[in-house]
Amino acid sequence: MSPVEYEFTSLVQDLLDHTSSVIYVKDAEFRYLLINRQFETLFHLSRPEIVGKTDFDIFPRDLAEAFRANDRHVFESGEALQCEEVAPQDDGHHKYFSMKFPLRDASGSVYAIAGISTDITDRIRDRREIASLRSHQNMILDSVEDGICGLDVAGRVAFLNPAAERMLQWATADLQGLCHSQFLVNRNPNGRPTTAVDLNPIAAVLNGQTAKQVSAASFRRCDGSVIPVEYTVAPIHDVDTIIGAVVAFRDTTDRLRQLETEQEIQTAHRIQMSLNPKRMPTIPGFDFAAISVACSNACGDYFDFIPCGAGRLGVTVGDVSGHGLGAALEMVETRAILRTTMLTESDPVPCLTRLNQILSDDLPDDMFVSLFLAILNTDDRTLTYSAAGHDASILSANGELRRLESTGPVLGLSSSGMFSNGGTVALRAGDVLLIATDGIAETLSPTHELFGRARVIDLLRQHQSRSAAEIVAAIRDAAEAFRQLEPQRDDMTAVVLKIL
Repeated sequence: MSPVEYEFTSLVQDLLDHTSSVIYVKDAEFRYLLINRQFETLFHLSRPEIVGKTDFDIFPRDLAEAFRANDRHVFESGEALQCEEVAPQDDGHHKYFSMKFPLRDASGSVYAIAGISTDITDRIRDRREIASLRSHQNMILDSVEDGICGLDVAGRVAFLNPAAERMLQWATADLQGLCHSQFLVNRNPNGRPTTAVDLNPIAAVLNGQTAKQVSAASFRRCDGSVIPVEYTVAPIHDVDTIIGAVVAFRDTTDRLRQLETEQEIQTAHRIQMSLNPKRMPTIPGFDFAAISVACSNACGDYFDFIPCGAGRLGVTVGDVSGHGLGAALEMVETRAILRTTMLTESDPVPCLTRLNQILSDDLPDDMFVSLFLAILNTDDRTLTYSAAGHDASILSANGELRRLESTGPVLGLSSSGMFSNGGTVALRAGDVLLIATDGIAETLSPTHELFGRARVIDLLRQHQSRSAAEIVAAIRDAAEAFRQLEPQRDDMTAVVLKIL
């Protein structure tokens, strides 16, 4: 070999040895003629050890057969071949992209094949990880209930997740590439639609401002209808450059409807509470107090003090079945009817009879009212009563307890209900009258034990010497302490009349 030929051969070998790809040449018998340094490094074989050997001398048979099939194809076809091959390495099998091509002599005959194989294991792993990340990203986008809309830097729609498609009734294919103004309704401070860019939070973010949260906005559906939404828009950065934005939004129709309902209930509650006596009666020789605690925003319990002639006062406590807004509305009706009736009638029996007749026509089939009505004669200190499915108790000054039983059915179930007079009770100094709804006695502890009527009477005895206000406060506090963190399950109302 001449010096020039040697120098050229040495140069070629240097080039081959400084590449990260595996390079090799095989003769017509598929024996190795040449390998580069990367081949030696990966397979721990020196050139003298491999030259003249075949793949079957070096690699496992299944891999060698795959190499041989590709090599034979190049020899027989005389054409280059691109293929993927697997080769063993220290940390396991790696995948290679191989370019194999024929080497021809001066006559054009194929005398050898050359191969350049590049390890693509990491590239494949990266592709799989990217595909996995995309799959997980799509799973997240598909599963969230919020609408997600991706925008490019020009504000054009790039994608919608299923929730966004469902809420906007647009398919991604129909909206993709269109400006976000297709669904965003910009409004002036006066509420009128506008196209002004300075009132568009999405445009502001795409122009370099920070993420923005909009609590009240409107998005337009494909049919032109508008839905109320709240949304957040955040920029997408590539290093320091904004390349788009993400809009996350949710339909607030149900929330606004619920808020409207809650406001209506609160209004009804305020109206109802305004119907309760603003102050207790001030009658010499008598001490009045009352509490009414609703278990929700509206109360189905009722108490009242109704003047009904000189020296006579109606004292009543009622309870509509159930609780909440429906019960509260029926209790307002009950109050109005009773007060109207007592303008001309002070006997409790005809009052309840008339009240029952009207409620039987008005109440839904599954509702009724229990009510205790007493007429207090402040001149002779006597009490006359009639009760519809409700009772009361009088604790006398000497400690004797008298229960004032119901004298008729609950109101509203049958217009033919009959009521009787419970009699006249003489009142003495120190006597205490308690009229309470069952929400107090039926208060449950965390272990589901009932507070019970016996506890209520015990509290009445313990605090008999105190004022009427202190007695009702003691009953309320004891019931609330008894249930601890348990939710209040029913309205609680109590009226106490103490004879001085």
